[in-house]
Amino acid sequence: MTEEGNGVYEVVDGSPEPESARPSFDFATMGRGGVPLVIDNGSDRCRAGWATEQDPRLEFESLAARYRNRKLSADQILLVGGSVHSDPMAKASIRSPFDSGVVTNFDAMESILDYVFTVLGCVDERVDQPIVMTEAVCTPYTSRRNMSELLFECYNVPSVVYGIDSVWSYYKNTGSLATDGLIVASGATASHVIPIYDARAHTEHCKRINLGGTSMDEYLLKLLQLKYPAFPVKISEWQTRDLVHNFVYAAEDYDKELGCYLASENLAHKDVTVQFQFPMPTLDERTEEDIQRVADRRREQMKKMHEMAARKRQEKIEQRVQELEELTALREGREEMDADSFAQQLQDLGLESERELYDAIASAQQVVDRAQTKELGLEPEEKGPPTFPLVDVPDDELTSEQRQEKRKQVLLRAGHEARERARVEREKEKARLEEVARLDDERRLNHFDEWLADLKARRSETLARIEERRAHHRELNDRRSHASQVRMRNIADLAAGESAAPGGKRRRRSTDDDNFGAEDDDWNIYRDISKKEDAEVVEEDEAELEGYNRQLSLHAPDYLESLDRAARAGIENTIMYRFTDGCEQAILDKPAAQQKADNAAIVARVAREYQLHLNVERIRVPEIIFRPGLVGLDQAGLLETIDGILRRTGSRLSLVNNVFVTGGGFSQVPGILGRLERDIRSTVPAGTPIMVRRAADPLRDAWRGAALWSTREADAFRSSSITRQDYLEFGGEYLREHGAGNRYRTMPRGASLGPQ
Repeated sequence: MTEEGNGVYEVVDGSPEPESARPSFDFATMGRGGVPLVIDNGSDRCRAGWATEQDPRLEFESLAARYRNRKLSADQILLVGGSVHSDPMAKASIRSPFDSGVVTNFDAMESILDYVFTVLGCVDERVDQPIVMTEAVCTPYTSRRNMSELLFECYNVPSVVYGIDSVWSYYKNTGSLATDGLIVASGATASHVIPIYDARAHTEHCKRINLGGTSMDEYLLKLLQLKYPAFPVKISEWQTRDLVHNFVYAAEDYDKELGCYLASENLAHKDVTVQFQFPMPTLDERTEEDIQRVADRRREQMKKMHEMAARKRQEKIEQRVQELEELTALREGREEMDADSFAQQLQDLGLESERELYDAIASAQQVVDRAQTKELGLEPEEKGPPTFPLVDVPDDELTSEQRQEKRKQVLLRAGHEARERARVEREKEKARLEEVARLDDERRLNHFDEWLADLKARRSETLARIEERRAHHRELNDRRSHASQVRMRNIADLAAGESAAPGGKRRRRSTDDDNFGAEDDDWNIYRDISKKEDAEVVEEDEAELEGYNRQLSLHAPDYLESLDRAARAGIENTIMYRFTDGCEQAILDKPAAQQKADNAAIVARVAREYQLHLNVERIRVPEIIFRPGLVGLDQAGLLETIDGILRRTGSRLSLVNNVFVTGGGFSQVPGILGRLERDIRSTVPAGTPIMVRRAADPLRDAWRGAALWSTREADAFRSSSITRQDYLEFGGEYLREHGAGNRYRTMPRGASLGPQ
C-alpha cells in the first residue's frame, strides 16, 4: 500500500469500527473536587473528558440513531457515535445535531449528552461537575438558549462556560491569548478566519467560508463519478474520505502544476492507482500432471465411444442383413403365393407395392455391400456417370409410365449437370489457389524482403478498408450526420413511393406524404437495416486480415509486436487516457500479435476494471478553499478573506506573523502551510515577517486547550461561568464573555430570538 509512484492502494471497504471508550473514574469522586467536565462539541466528532487529564476519555462521531428492531428488543434502541453503522436498520434514523456547524437538532444532542454522561459514570439524576463546552463562532442566540436550557433543565449542571474551539486550540499551542495572531479554523462543514489581538478573539471581524472537510469528500466523489461514469461499484463516503485523507495535497502554484501534471515524466510518480474489491475470475489452476490425466481420461472415453459406435454399426448391419434375407425370401417366393397373401406379406413389412419391395432390397443390399467392402479393406468400386436413357426419347414413343420416368430423369440430369459444373469450378478455384500459394511461397523463398513488404502493404490496405467501413457505420448510426440524413431520406422516399418510374421519369410527390423518420421507431428500423448490410464483406475482410496476421506471425513476429506497441503508444500518449488510466499499459481490443493469456494476465485485466486513478484530483480537491468557484460557491477564497480581515483590522501586519491553522478540515491537507504562506506574502508589503504554523494536534487541541484554560486560568474560568442563577435571571442566550469566547450583546427590548 503506497502513496506515490506506480503504487496500488487498496481502498477500505465499509465503515470503520467505532472507537472504544476509556475506563472512567467514579463520577462522584471527580465531582467532589470540582473538576470541570470538558466537552468539545464538534460537528464531526465529539470529545469529552476531565479537565485534569491530558486526553479526552471519549471520542466519537456526532451522530445518534433512535429506532426499533423487534428482533433485538421491543423498546426503542439508541445508538450513538460509530455504533450507528453497526445495524443496517438504523441507517434511516441516523441524525446529526448540527446543521452547517450550528446545533439545531436538540433531540439528537440530548442523546449524545446522555451517552457522554452515562459512559463517564454519572448515574444520578443530576450532573454536579461544571461544564466547559465548545461552540461555533458567532453561535445564534437561539441555539445557545436551547443548549443552556438542555444543560440546566435536563441535567441540572451547576455552571457552564462556552468558548470557541479554534481559539482554545490557539491557546493550547501558544500558551496565552496575549500574542497577536490569525486563526484559520477549518471544520467539517465550514472554515473561519478569526483575528486575535488585544488578548481576545475579535469575532466582529471574523469571516466564514462555507467549505470544510466534507466539502472535499463530496467534491472528490463528484469528480470521480464524472471521470468514471460506468464504474462497476459504488464509491461510499467512507472510501472517499479515506482517499482525501491519504492522497490530496495543496499545490504551491496550482496553475503551473496543473499545466504539467499529466506529462509522462510527472504522472509516473504522482498518479495513484486505487484498487477496489473485484470478483475473482474463474481460472485454470491445473498442473501439467492434471492436464495430462484429463487428456488420458478423455482418450479413454473417446475409445469407449468409438467401440460403442462400432457395436451399434455392427448391430445395424446385422439387422440390415436379416432384413435383406427376409425381403429376398419374399421376392423369391412371389410366384408360389397368391395376390392376397403377397399383399398381406408386403403390408406386414411396411411396404405398399412390389416396386417398393425391389427398392428396399436394393437399398439393403447397398448397405450390406458397403459394410462388407469396408470390413475387408477393399476399395469401393468406381461407379460410372449416371445414365438417363429416356431423356432423348420422344414422348410419343413412350408409355405413360415411361413418360413419368422421363420427367424424373430430366430433373436428375439437370441436378447432375449443375453439380458437375460446380465441381469443375471448385477444382479450377482450388487449382488457382494452389498456384497462387505456390507462386507466393516461391516469391517468399527467393525475394523475402519484397514479399514481406507486399504482405505488409496488403494488410494495411485491408485494415484501412475495415476502419473506413467502421467509420462509415458510426456516421450512419449518428442521426445528425449528413450521411445518415441522406440515407434516411432515401428510405423515406422509397417508403413514400418516390422511386424512379419506368422510362426514367420521377413520380410526382403525393399530397398525402407520410412523416416517416419523425419517430424514434423509424430510426430503429433504419439501424436494423444498416446492421444487416455488408455482413459478408466484413467477414471476408476480417478473414483476410487474420490470414495476413498468421503469415506475419510465422515469418515476421517482431513486426506485429511493433504494430501493437505503436498502437498502445498512440493511445497512451493521449491526455484523456493518461487522465483516466494513468501510466497503465493500454489494452488493445484486437491486437495484431497473438496474446498468450495466463492466469495472472486474466486476473490483472479484471482487476483493472475495478481501478480508478487519482492524478489532477489530488490538487484540484483542496484548491476549492482558495477558489470556491470550482464548486459553484459565490464566495471569496481563503486569501481574499484574509486580506479583507487585515484591511478591516487596520492593516495589523502582526497578525500574519502568527497565522495559526487548526481544525479537522483543510488544515490537515499536506502543503497547505506553504501555499498559505506564499499567497499571503504576495499581498502584504515586502519584508513583512510571515509565519504560518499548524496546531500540534489539529483534532484534539481544542479539547486540550479548553481543559488547560479551565485549570490554568481559574479566575477567568470562575468569572465567565454561567450559573443556574444567571440562566434563570438573564435567559438561556446569556453569555459571560472571556477572551476565547463569543461576544454577548443585549437584545433590544421586544426583539425576537427566533421563530415563535
